[in-house]
Amino acid sequence: MKEFIEKHRPQIRGWLSGFDRLVFRGSLRSLNWGTYDGQRQVMVASGMENYCWQNKILFKDYGRHVQRVSQRVRERSLKPWVEAGAAIEFVRDSGVDKDQLARGIAAERKVENGMVCAISALEPAPTFDYRKSRIVRRLRPCHVLYQYQIHPVLGWMHARLQTWFPFHIQIALNGREWLSRRMQQEGMRYTQVGNCFPWIEDFERAQQWMEEQLKTSWTELLDGFAQVLNPLHEEIFEQFPATYYWTCYQSEWASDLVFGDAHYLKRLMTVLTPHALLNFHSADVLRYFGKRINQDGSIPARFD
Repeated sequence: MKEFIEKHRPQIRGWLSGFDRLVFRGSLRSLNWGTYDGQRQVMVASGMENYCWQNKILFKDYGRHVQRVSQRVRERSLKPWVEAGAAIEFVRDSGVDKDQLARGIAAERKVENGMVCAISALEPAPTFDYRKSRIVRRLRPCHVLYQYQIHPVLGWMHARLQTWFPFHIQIALNGREWLSRRMQQEGMRYTQVGNCFPWIEDFERAQQWMEEQLKTSWTELLDGFAQVLNPLHEEIFEQFPATYYWTCYQSEWASDLVFGDAHYLKRLMTVLTPHALLNFHSADVLRYFGKRINQDGSIPARFD
């Protein structure tokens, strides 16, 4: 990219490089670890069993306990949204684009800051079950809550909480949205179309703000969201301390270039487009969109 910019610098008005899409996942490792029982051919949820022992919960009462806790978590997590009069939707169709639904609600209600909506759904998720005197790991439909908001610093974002044990969390941010909020706060003029900036008053200053994102204390930031998502966390794990371990599930680093001459860029595209077609393949595109390909690198038969 640096060589490309140097080669075409006279025609480039400005550029940005930095985070685009970022998705983080939080897991309670002390609750999630397990051991394989070869005799029963199941994965024993040793962490969840330890939680039950520490809280004096009989394994046979596991189901009733987690159902009560899950109900309370849902109510407390939604309480601020109810009090604020934000939209709360229950989605039955797994094919619904929740981000598009939330953006539609924001546009309809003219929400420019703060809470947009909470979306409730049932989705397959890793959890536990009582089976033959043990607590075992399993995949089952669990209630999840999506909370969409326009954050004062981060801009458009959402957080997802699995309200059933083991309370997995997913938080999605966007570096460009983050930059947009910063430019608004600093009074810098810009034009935004979708997720790109065709014009910024001061590209160099904007790039400095994007680079500041690299210095973020991610654990501190994400732990703060986790506390808001589940206000009952400390109470639930009073006898069995559990803290979130964060991983970056998805990340995109993007570079945007703005050319001053449309005709120059059009001529340049006659070179770049054939290069992309010859050097990138269907498998690359599928990976970019998070789709699995066959182990030998070929395209699965379900794709035309």
